[in-house]
Amino acid sequence: MKRIYSLALREELVEKNPCFKVAMLAENNKRDKVISQEAFNRLLSHLPNYAANIVQTAYHTRMRSGEILNLTWDRVNLKEGYIDLREEETKTNEPRRIYIPNPLRDLFSRLCKVHQISQNFVFTNREMPVRSIHGAFKTACKKSGIQDFRFHDLRRDTCNTNVRKAGAHRSVIMKITGHKTGVMFERYNTVDAEDARLATRLYEDYLGLQITSSLLQGPSEPKKTGQAGLLNPLI
Repeated sequence: MKRIYSLALREELVEKNPCFKVAMLAENNKRDKVISQEAFNRLLSHLPNYAANIVQTAYHTRMRSGEILNLTWDRVNLKEGYIDLREEETKTNEPRRIYIPNPLRDLFSRLCKVHQISQNFVFTNREMPVRSIHGAFKTACKKSGIQDFRFHDLRRDTCNTNVRKAGAHRSVIMKITGHKTGVMFERYNTVDAEDARLATRLYEDYLGLQITSSLLQGPSEPKKTGQAGLLNPLI
């Protein structure tokens, strides 16, 4: 209401804002949703292939949903192993290079081999660009027993936490994820390509340990028919 009156006052539709002295209530919108490797495997097993490809990309690259869905093959360099996003393709309006970790190399190579020449989008379903996986993701979370988990949590909490635990410096994480907030991070403004490559290698090593630990503990449930290779993102 306060905002509505402020806009009306700016447009000279009202003479005053009767809510201007109303204090704003404290808002706690912080989320801390990190899923385990085992839960992530379950989630993948309940997703159709086209959606599982997108979820794995979000999990391993820290890319935003819009950056993934709008990704085209001219932005992907499989030989060197990175994705280049132009400034107009990112939320922060800054170009960003994202190095592709090993769990995604085979996935991107496979998608590249089967994509239609006339279709430049990386992620498609029935030869058409995927515009949303909201319904498929919500259904998979429900079937997997994962509560209060959103697609953006793959980037914001799960992947960032994995990279941090792998040993990458927070300033490097902010650079490769495209985060601009954090006063303490701003003074570390020299982050080069080698820093980003090191962060990716550390992440791969950490993820490998998590996968090994998950395999040693044994699967919690049998693989789902038709989803071979999805339960372990490294396969």
